Amino acid sequence: MANPDVTYSVALAASVTARKAEVPAADFDAGCNLAASNAPGLGINMAGGAVVGTDEQFTLLDQAGAARTPQDSSVIGGEGLTTAAEYPSSGGAAGAGVEPILTGTPTTNGDGDVTLVAAQNATLASLSAGWVAAI
Repeated sequence: MANPDVTYSVALAASVTARKAEVPAADFDAGCNLAASNAPGLGINMAGGAVVGTDEQFTLLDQAGAARTPQDSSVIGGEGLTTAAEYPSSGGAAGAGVEPILTGTPTTNGDGDVTLVAAQNATLASLSAGWVAAI
């Protein structure tokens, strides 16, 4: 049985580059680190068919009132990049996420790595189609 596609929000390239410099022995390109360790697409069922229920249970708009085409997310607190002068009160980004939830395919060897499905975003354009990967 093939592993199902997974969904996650990827940190911006600048954040990944900064973190690699801070912890050079860490692998920031695979597994949960690829998804910034805290931004999976929870509740997104890629290619699972229709979203079944009533209009009161599901909506085509996210909690910020934006269309889920694509569904956006963010790592917790936003990217969190600051200068040394801004510590310790760097805070985080307020508001809705701005990075699309991407789709990926887990490797079959169980190492937790994911192969990014290039340019495919998790999208919910209609309840009848359900969650699909859109370019």
